[in-house]
Amino acid sequence: MSFVGTLVRHKLLTTLGVGTVATVTWYKTRKEWSPSITPTNFTSSFSRTQDLQLTKKLPTREELLSKLSDQSRVFDVLVIGGGATGTGCALDAQTRGLNVALVEQGDFARGTSSKSTKLAHGGVRYLEKALTEFSKDQLDLVIEALNERAHLLNTAPHLSKVLPIIIPIYNYWQVPYYYLGCKFYDLFAGNQNLRKSFMLSKHQMNDIAPMLDQTNLKLGLVYHDGIFNDSRFCVTLAMTAISRGATIMNYVEVEQLLKDPVTGKLIGAKVKDKETGSTFDVKARTVVNATGPYSDKILQMDNNKDGLPDRINMEDNNLPLISDEQTIAVKNPKMVVPSAGVHIVLPSYYCPKNMGLLDANTSDGRVMFFLPWQGKVIAGTTDIPMKQVPCDPVPTEADIQDILKELQHYIKFPVKREDVLSAWAGIRPLVKDPRSSSPGDLPNEKEATQGLVRSHFLFTSPSNLITIAGGKWTTYREMAEETIDEVINVGKFDIEKLKSCATKDIKLLGSENWDLNYEAYLQQTYNVSPTMAEYLSNNYGDHSPVICELFKINAKNSLPVAMAGIKECDPNAFNYPYTIGELKYSIYYEYTRTPLDFLLRRTRFSFLDAKEALRALEGTVEVMAKELNWDSKKRDYEFEKASNYIHTFGV
Repeated sequence: MSFVGTLVRHKLLTTLGVGTVATVTWYKTRKEWSPSITPTNFTSSFSRTQDLQLTKKLPTREELLSKLSDQSRVFDVLVIGGGATGTGCALDAQTRGLNVALVEQGDFARGTSSKSTKLAHGGVRYLEKALTEFSKDQLDLVIEALNERAHLLNTAPHLSKVLPIIIPIYNYWQVPYYYLGCKFYDLFAGNQNLRKSFMLSKHQMNDIAPMLDQTNLKLGLVYHDGIFNDSRFCVTLAMTAISRGATIMNYVEVEQLLKDPVTGKLIGAKVKDKETGSTFDVKARTVVNATGPYSDKILQMDNNKDGLPDRINMEDNNLPLISDEQTIAVKNPKMVVPSAGVHIVLPSYYCPKNMGLLDANTSDGRVMFFLPWQGKVIAGTTDIPMKQVPCDPVPTEADIQDILKELQHYIKFPVKREDVLSAWAGIRPLVKDPRSSSPGDLPNEKEATQGLVRSHFLFTSPSNLITIAGGKWTTYREMAEETIDEVINVGKFDIEKLKSCATKDIKLLGSENWDLNYEAYLQQTYNVSPTMAEYLSNNYGDHSPVICELFKINAKNSLPVAMAGIKECDPNAFNYPYTIGELKYSIYYEYTRTPLDFLLRRTRFSFLDAKEALRALEGTVEVMAKELNWDSKKRDYEFEKASNYIHTFGV
């Protein structure tokens, strides 16, 4: 039986016997609601018992800031960067017994980690290159990713699902080629294979994917990968690490790397809390640079004797920049090979509801995915080489049109520009060894970035700065494990006093008591709609009752966030399940600090429908202003900043 098959069988047996759900206890302090999950046993009929056991609630931002700024404290490891790799490192280190601090200058998953293709995959295109080019590096990457794919699906099953993906075949000679490729894909996954690949006849293809042009279609080949909610996964990694004792903060920026004046080794960093403007030193025995595409910024600081960054002015790179933090951009990077990937979002009728599509024959040789996700369809991605790493790349109209033209090759009805609900660009984390590169030594052709192996790269500088970069979302856990192994080595920690890496088996917050019947529990217990129950279960897992209790406390919390501040409006006029209660939950339980945190990363509103997200912006600001005590100046600033940014999402 496959790994996921075994997991599902286990979950079903658990449900038929005795499962676990969550009730909620609320504590009200200083106008804040601080949720505390209270697990309790229930039978298959979902009845409650009195066997309650409180779990530890997360600390407030003020409490985290107090720990981080404590000058008497020396952390075992300071992680710079709150994306997939950084939060993965924090969780790994904390669960091994190290005392961890992590700082992120923006929000968790602010960059590439929220702008992926949403696939947990081995990489069928990498396998093709491995077999056709006899590339061991490509093959090693595929095998590594296939193994880690199963771990990602297992660690947060409410955020990740198995997704069948169809390869439409239009020539019979392609059948054995693709069939053998998919069977090799299954084979290299070994006992971690999700499900076996299989063929679909033309008639079956018409039933499953009626939107496809059937004119020259011969049959379809189906293989399986995982699909997940990337930014919510990243935020959940951070919350899980915090729940286990890590000190993790967003909106804290590294201003200077601190070095021992005698040895030149790193001893921490000077950081700035961007909300209060206060600066302080964070002392640490080891420092990890996990800033993804912006790794070169920290490396440049490390190369400077004073540990200060190089301040630069960005040049035009044919991608508009929308940011008030231009200093995070990196010019002439030595390690990162920047390439922009663009995705667009379309209505659900562009793809089967529960199956994706793979275009293996694009005009420029790339592969392109069309995937069902959060009730919409993600299409992409492009591969645009760049000479520098921008702050916030945005898609150009040419990028959007390129994807639409490729899609039209498969779709039988007209593919319309007005169907694009959202579009975004992210920087691919492609890297090379900076110790053997010179400034400006970057590829300038598409083939150069397409040919690069997407493996990760780990190295330690003479100052003991440990840099981890490259890789992809699917392999974040293994990247973190290797990084923390290096941390233990560099920091000369006593291995006998530490635990071994446990992240293969750890369940993230929200998944510990979640099972396949959780939607039914929410409907029966809280009388929420099937749509709301499905949404909450698949995004918050067994923490969903916290939001449902907010609905019970005040009926207004169950209203769409767009209705905040509106006296008379029909809730049915809003098509998305993003509520005032969910926004409050994200403020108190997930450290949401700006409207963009909520609209982009805690929910995926702007990624799914930019126009509707703009419609909800005023209500989002209204709620946050009250909860976070914003004055009118702060309110106007956040509204304008969010509005300008969302307007770059292809609308």
